[in-house]
Amino acid sequence: MKRIAILLLSTLTLLTLLTGCVHEDFGIKLNADGTGSVSARIGIDKDVYNQAISMGADLFADSEAEPTEYEYKGKTYVSVTETTEYASFDELKQALLDLTYETDELAQLNDLEAAGEPVEEEAEALIAEVADLTEDAAQAEEGETEAADDSEETTEAAEDKPSDTVDNHIFKEIMIEKKSGLISESYVFSAKMNAIPDDPDAETPLSSAFLVTVSVEMPSEITNASENATVEGNKATFEISDLTVENEFAVESSQTNVQLIIAVVVVLILALAALLLFTKFHGKEKE
Repeated sequence: MKRIAILLLSTLTLLTLLTGCVHEDFGIKLNADGTGSVSARIGIDKDVYNQAISMGADLFADSEAEPTEYEYKGKTYVSVTETTEYASFDELKQALLDLTYETDELAQLNDLEAAGEPVEEEAEALIAEVADLTEDAAQAEEGETEAADDSEETTEAAEDKPSDTVDNHIFKEIMIEKKSGLISESYVFSAKMNAIPDDPDAETPLSSAFLVTVSVEMPSEITNASENATVEGNKATFEISDLTVENEFAVESSQTNVQLIIAVVVVLILALAALLLFTKFHGKEKE
């Protein structure tokens, strides 16, 4: 999940330069065995991505995944996807609640634009900073610098945290529930996303800077979902049109326990067969 957070930081760092050219899709998958995964696909408009490459800035340089292209709403995006697996729904839930938007860099660039100053040099400096953060995150994942990084981040947070710090966590609430009945199982996933305050004086409002979608893949066919969902089989996709307000969505799936039903039917057939044989054998004895 640390690598996903770094990818988010990378895209947000350049939002001022890439207005409307970034698409982020969060993929949440629940498995019937209680495990799950979270993926983050970061897509950048192909023309803008190629322009950034020509300037020596590759946002996906640290990603282990190969960039791929896809179409979304009439645009071609270049993207990478990072996926993290979780051993339980509780672990997956906590990972989602820990996921944050890093918006300090965007605010810094907006301040420069409002002052009429060029942002190219500042953007290049921030790209370098993102590269450093990415390298640190990769080392932390290998267990080499995690303790030192945590201590350093805690110190910096204590020094820099303003009194009116904005909660940059993406998700405010997450609920994952599994209900097991005699002949059926159902799964429920619901979420509430934090509202990200917009700066009305910013040249590039956060609400229009990029597109966000959240897809939830359930263990079985979806039987109920929020009105804003696009449902295909066991997958529901939600388009988050305005990040400056709290967004809520929910999805439910259910499946019949076919194996249990088959087992019950087999037992009943065997019991009936045994009863018939017993009746027939008992009748012969009487004769």
